[in-house]
Amino acid sequence: MRALLLVLAIALGGQADTGLKDQGSTAQVIDRIMAVVDGQTITLSDVNAALQFGLIEPPAGTSDPAAFALDRLIERSLMLAEVERFQPPEPDPIEITIRLDGIERRRGTAAFEKTLSVTGTTRDQLRRYIRDDLRITTYLNQRFGDTPERPTAIATWIAELRRRAEITVQYKGR
Repeated sequence: MRALLLVLAIALGGQADTGLKDQGSTAQVIDRIMAVVDGQTITLSDVNAALQFGLIEPPAGTSDPAAFALDRLIERSLMLAEVERFQPPEPDPIEITIRLDGIERRRGTAAFEKTLSVTGTTRDQLRRYIRDDLRITTYLNQRFGDTPERPTAIATWIAELRRRAEITVQYKGR
């Protein structure tokens, strides 16, 4: 029961009394929910990891990189739901490893390991992120091909996914 109350306190984004006065403890916030997309949460840790690993790179001069990254993660979540419905072929594990190694090489091993620790991300989570990115790319290539209209078609499709989805954004900016 205490664990459930702790999870609820964390989900609500603040400290809450667990009701267990005999231990005199309160829940501590260990992460913040930035958005919920059709029941899937996007946390501050997700946003920070995407930015720190360079998985999402805001354009130069972006006034709020976290808001930019959150918006991309919302879109990614919507696209992944569609990818799951149509099951494109699995990416080559070697390609996943090459991309993961590239991230580590760009950051440097020590900085990479520190970023894993600071963001609470595991190598396996990073591998899954890369895998899903490759699956999204395969899906987009299958669905939209390589035409001049592709960017507009994808933007229209994402706008439709957003319209149909239940999205709650908790992030209020900096």
